[in-house]
Amino acid sequence: MSFKIDGSLSNQEFPQPGRQNYDLRGRMLRWYVLFAALLLTSTLILVALIKNRLEEEIKTSLLAQARTIAQHIDTSTFNPATLYNSSGSDSSPTLLIVSSTGEIQELIPGDTAIPGDIDWRVWQREVLAEAGEIGNGSFITADPDNQKWLHITAMSSNDAQRVLIQQPVSEAFALSRLINQVWVIALLMFLAGGIFSWLTVSREIISPLERLEVYSGVVRWRGEMRPDEKAQINNLAERPDQIGSLARSLRAMEADINKRFLQLSTLLETSRVVAASLDVTEVINNILDQVQNLFDNDRCAVIVLDQRADVFRIRASRGLSEEYVQKLRIAPSEPNSLSMRALRNQTPIQVSDTETDLAFAAFRPRARSEGYRSVLAIPLFTQHASPAVLLLYKKQPYRYSYSELELASSFGHHASIAMENAALFSLSDEHLQEQTRRLEAIVESLQDGLVLESNDGRVLYCNQRTSELLGISRRETSQQTSNELIERILSSAVDSERAHTQFAEAVSGVGSRVFDLEYKSRNGQTRDLRIHLFDVNDTHGELLGRGQLWQDITKDKEIDRMKSTLLSAVSHELRTPLASIKGYASTLLASDVQWDADSQTEFLQTISDETDRLTKLVKNLMDMSRIEAGLVEMNCELYSLVDLLNEVIHSFDPSLVNRLKINLVNNLSPISMDVSRIGTVMRNLMENAAKYSLAGSPIELTMDQQNGTALFSVRDYGPGVSIEFQDKIFDRFVRADNRFSQHVGGAGLGLAICKGFVEAHGGRIWVQSAYPGAIFTFSLPIEGAGEN
Repeated sequence: MSFKIDGSLSNQEFPQPGRQNYDLRGRMLRWYVLFAALLLTSTLILVALIKNRLEEEIKTSLLAQARTIAQHIDTSTFNPATLYNSSGSDSSPTLLIVSSTGEIQELIPGDTAIPGDIDWRVWQREVLAEAGEIGNGSFITADPDNQKWLHITAMSSNDAQRVLIQQPVSEAFALSRLINQVWVIALLMFLAGGIFSWLTVSREIISPLERLEVYSGVVRWRGEMRPDEKAQINNLAERPDQIGSLARSLRAMEADINKRFLQLSTLLETSRVVAASLDVTEVINNILDQVQNLFDNDRCAVIVLDQRADVFRIRASRGLSEEYVQKLRIAPSEPNSLSMRALRNQTPIQVSDTETDLAFAAFRPRARSEGYRSVLAIPLFTQHASPAVLLLYKKQPYRYSYSELELASSFGHHASIAMENAALFSLSDEHLQEQTRRLEAIVESLQDGLVLESNDGRVLYCNQRTSELLGISRRETSQQTSNELIERILSSAVDSERAHTQFAEAVSGVGSRVFDLEYKSRNGQTRDLRIHLFDVNDTHGELLGRGQLWQDITKDKEIDRMKSTLLSAVSHELRTPLASIKGYASTLLASDVQWDADSQTEFLQTISDETDRLTKLVKNLMDMSRIEAGLVEMNCELYSLVDLLNEVIHSFDPSLVNRLKINLVNNLSPISMDVSRIGTVMRNLMENAAKYSLAGSPIELTMDQQNGTALFSVRDYGPGVSIEFQDKIFDRFVRADNRFSQHVGGAGLGLAICKGFVEAHGGRIWVQSAYPGAIFTFSLPIEGAGEN
């Protein structure tokens, strides 16, 4: 800031007349241009609509006249001249009556004569040809002189003749041209009136505003006005309009200036509000909001040192473009940077005009691109937080007064304290959050549901597994109380009453705090759940809340049931053959009885059959274990299902063979398969049909080929398989629950082995009811099916 010897401000300290209000002039001019553009556009649209409407009405009128003439051509009283003159048209078009061969039979010339040279005759023939293609309607052509003509054509009732009316477009649409001329004259009058209004507004409003702006700058810099300046303000204040009101307000500004400074000092207290938060991002946003209120800036930003990149970047901003925010990078060693100078000098630094400040020359293109002419840098010094600078921008050149710079410096100190407090809190909170995240990650990785509740029953935390067990979203889970969550499980229990009793006893301490229940999940599956209730205490033993651990023990229960089933089935299947082997072997070893050869053979045959039965059971167990472990090795080769079926049938007892009825629908192509494994599938299905059907009832075998797959079906006439049991029949250790299964042995592995072998070939196996009986079918892909 420069001073004269007498202490008054020089002319360079405040704006010259007209500079600051250039934006007002430009804005008012833009408003006028916008209004004129809107008016011009709407007028153009209206004129275009009227013009189009008039032209369409003219075409319609001429077409109606042509049709009227065409309707009277073949009458005896036809006089085209009479009909034509009755049209009442201001200008006379040319009327032609043309035969079906394209010859002009009659011509009534209009106001515009058509020359008879070759070019015009050729043009007339082209017009006649185009009229013949159109039939009834209108079209426009250009004559050899490039003058546009309007043609109206209509056919007679017997299609033997045609009426053609033609006229230059300039004569036909003369009224629309008149409308265009009127519109141009009205537009010129409007523009002239607008210019006159602009000059009046500039003289009566903008120029006084410019003088008031200069006087307001004087008051802001000096705090008071000299007598000659007051006289000029008084002249303006005598006006009864808003300019006078503004002058009177400016005159009152001198009296209120000291009060304003007191208000600014009071606003310093509001800067302490930024220290109310300990979040760094929120603190920076508060700083920007407060600085906008204090300095009336529409653009401001906080730049913070990026430790990793070792550059200063914009952390938050107001009013700046996204491109500017993303591209701004300031190196800490930059000597001419306004921000770095402020940090080094530990005081606010300003550039009142970026276009005239020599030190700012290197950054001038950036200022022009963003559109600011003044910038103030306020340093924010911290120990634990990253160094930062608060930047204030203005569109026009501006020099901050001493009081404003002191205010900026004081505000910077308060903002620095707020950022320091936030940084210290962030360091301590970051460690706590890291520990919390680790603990939460551990809890979220649990395969068990975990619910933590407060003493009043509010859910403090529940992991994702809890939501999965309940079949609801994480959001729904967080909106419910602990009692509502456990009620969902207890209500869906198979024995809901018993589950509620167990939970009540566990909560009261009467019963065990661990209990099991069986419940129905949302997808209809029955699952087993083990619930642990526990208390959460602090280091002093004070109760902080309670917790629930939900363990899904469905697989454990299933394994236990499978073990029991396996032991039951295997023990039963082993006991019978072992008893027979032991009995017959003991009989043969008895020394007091001499058995004949036939009896010995019968005993040994029984021992051999029971041994084969044991061998088959062990083989089935081994096959099932290989299938579950994924260790089944397939030795595939191309082989015929028909040949394989014949081989399997030859190994059966004749009594079973006589019951078989084979139906070969289509000739089957050879299939790539493991012959022994698919033979086992066929054998198991046929033996299963024989077991679960009445003796002597037929067993139907069907082989077919469809859509690149081979189908093999076995139908029996037994009790069948219920629909709800059809999905479980192929599980291991599962047997049909009917009266036949009570008398038929087996471990429930045959169909499970069939499923494993078929799926290992890429096929599938299923069962369906036949009423009576059941149909077991498996499909295998045919190698090369679908290939060309």
